[in-house]
Amino acid sequence: MKKIFWIAILAMACSKAPSEKVLSPAEFETNYKATANAILLDVRTEEEVANGKIMQAKSIVYDDAFATKLDSLAQQPLFVYCGSGIRSAKAAAILREKGYEVFELEGGIKNWKAAGKPVN
Repeated sequence: MKKIFWIAILAMACSKAPSEKVLSPAEFETNYKATANAILLDVRTEEEVANGKIMQAKSIVYDDAFATKLDSLAQQPLFVYCGSGIRSAKAAAILREKGYEVFELEGGIKNWKAAGKPVN
Protein backbone atom coordinates (compact mmCIF):
# COMPACT_ATOMS: atom_id res chain seq x y z
CA MET A 1 0.00 0.00 0.00
CA LYS A 2 2.84 2.41 0.84
CA LYS A 3 4.41 1.66 -2.53
CA ILE A 4 1.22 2.63 -4.37
CA PHE A 5 0.98 5.82 -2.31
CA TRP A 6 4.53 6.89 -3.23
CA ILE A 7 4.04 6.01 -6.89
CA ALA A 8 0.92 8.19 -6.94
CA ILE A 9 2.79 11.08 -5.28
CA LEU A 10 5.67 10.76 -7.76
CA ALA A 11 3.29 10.65 -10.74
CA MET A 12 1.57 13.83 -9.58
CA ALA A 13 4.88 15.61 -9.11
CA CYS A 14 6.08 14.67 -12.59
CA SER A 15 2.91 15.60 -14.44
CA LYS A 16 2.30 19.04 -15.97
CA ALA A 17 0.97 21.65 -13.61
CA PRO A 18 -2.77 22.21 -13.93
CA SER A 19 -2.09 25.81 -15.03
CA GLU A 20 -0.36 24.51 -18.17
CA LYS A 21 -3.19 24.20 -20.67
CA VAL A 22 -2.03 22.85 -24.02
CA LEU A 23 -4.99 22.32 -26.32
CA SER A 24 -5.57 20.57 -29.64
CA PRO A 25 -6.71 22.84 -32.50
CA ALA A 26 -10.37 21.89 -31.96
CA GLU A 27 -10.14 22.49 -28.18
CA PHE A 28 -8.19 25.73 -28.71
CA GLU A 29 -10.82 27.11 -31.10
CA THR A 30 -13.79 26.01 -28.98
CA ASN A 31 -12.33 27.33 -25.73
CA TYR A 32 -11.23 30.63 -27.29
CA LYS A 33 -14.72 31.27 -28.68
CA ALA A 34 -16.34 30.30 -25.36
CA THR A 35 -14.06 32.43 -23.14
CA ALA A 36 -15.30 35.95 -22.49
CA ASN A 37 -12.75 38.71 -23.09
CA ALA A 38 -10.11 36.26 -24.32
CA ILE A 39 -7.15 37.52 -26.33
CA LEU A 40 -5.70 35.49 -29.19
CA LEU A 41 -1.94 36.08 -29.22
CA ASP A 42 0.42 35.21 -32.09
CA VAL A 43 4.08 35.22 -30.97
CA ARG A 44 5.63 34.54 -34.38
CA THR A 45 7.86 36.93 -36.33
CA GLU A 46 6.38 39.65 -38.54
CA GLU A 47 7.42 37.68 -41.63
CA GLU A 48 5.60 34.58 -40.39
CA VAL A 49 2.47 36.56 -39.52
CA ALA A 50 2.47 38.09 -43.02
CA ASN A 51 1.88 34.56 -44.38
CA GLY A 52 -1.37 34.24 -42.43
CA LYS A 53 -2.65 34.20 -38.89
CA ILE A 54 -5.53 32.68 -36.92
CA MET A 55 -8.70 34.79 -36.78
CA GLN A 56 -8.01 38.30 -35.44
CA ALA A 57 -4.87 37.48 -33.46
CA LYS A 58 -2.86 40.21 -31.80
CA SER A 59 0.83 39.92 -32.63
CA ILE A 60 3.68 40.30 -30.15
CA VAL A 61 6.93 38.81 -31.43
CA TYR A 62 8.57 36.39 -29.00
CA ASP A 63 12.21 37.44 -28.65
CA ASP A 64 14.66 38.42 -25.91
CA ALA A 65 12.58 41.52 -25.12
CA PHE A 66 9.23 39.69 -24.98
CA ALA A 67 8.66 40.26 -21.26
CA THR A 68 9.00 44.04 -21.72
CA LYS A 69 6.33 44.09 -24.48
CA LEU A 70 3.49 42.83 -22.29
CA ASP A 71 2.34 46.15 -20.84
CA SER A 72 -0.26 46.47 -23.62
CA LEU A 73 -1.98 43.22 -22.59
CA ALA A 74 -4.92 43.35 -20.22
CA GLN A 75 -5.15 40.68 -17.51
CA GLN A 76 -7.51 38.55 -19.59
CA PRO A 77 -7.27 34.91 -20.64
CA LEU A 78 -4.67 34.50 -23.39
CA PHE A 79 -4.72 31.93 -26.18
CA VAL A 80 -1.15 31.77 -27.48
CA TYR A 81 0.34 30.17 -30.57
CA CYS A 82 3.44 30.25 -32.77
CA GLY A 83 4.65 28.19 -35.72
CA SER A 84 5.07 24.81 -34.04
CA GLY A 85 4.49 25.32 -30.32
CA ILE A 86 8.05 25.86 -29.11
CA ARG A 87 8.10 29.67 -28.86
CA SER A 88 4.53 29.81 -27.59
CA ALA A 89 5.48 27.45 -24.74
CA LYS A 90 8.33 29.78 -23.77
CA ALA A 91 6.08 32.83 -24.08
CA ALA A 92 3.37 31.08 -22.04
CA ALA A 93 5.82 30.42 -19.21
CA ILE A 94 6.67 34.13 -19.04
CA LEU A 95 2.99 35.10 -19.22
CA ARG A 96 2.08 32.68 -16.43
CA GLU A 97 4.84 34.14 -14.24
CA LYS A 98 3.21 37.53 -14.77
CA GLY A 99 -0.15 36.18 -13.63
CA TYR A 100 -1.95 35.57 -16.92
CA GLU A 101 -4.23 32.60 -17.53
CA VAL A 102 -2.72 31.04 -20.66
CA PHE A 103 -3.88 28.40 -23.13
CA GLU A 104 -1.43 27.09 -25.74
CA LEU A 105 -2.13 25.69 -29.19
CA GLU A 106 -0.54 22.25 -29.40
CA GLY A 107 1.76 22.11 -32.44
CA GLY A 108 1.22 25.76 -33.33
CA ILE A 109 -0.26 27.08 -36.55
CA LYS A 110 1.20 24.09 -38.43
CA ASN A 111 -1.08 21.77 -36.43
CA TRP A 112 -3.95 24.25 -36.84
CA LYS A 113 -3.62 24.17 -40.64
CA ALA A 114 -3.22 20.38 -40.66
CA ALA A 115 -6.54 20.17 -38.81
CA GLY A 116 -8.18 22.14 -41.62
CA LYS A 117 -8.76 25.24 -39.53
CA PRO A 118 -8.98 28.65 -41.28
CA VAL A 119 -6.12 31.14 -41.55
CA ASN A 120 -6.52 34.81 -42.57
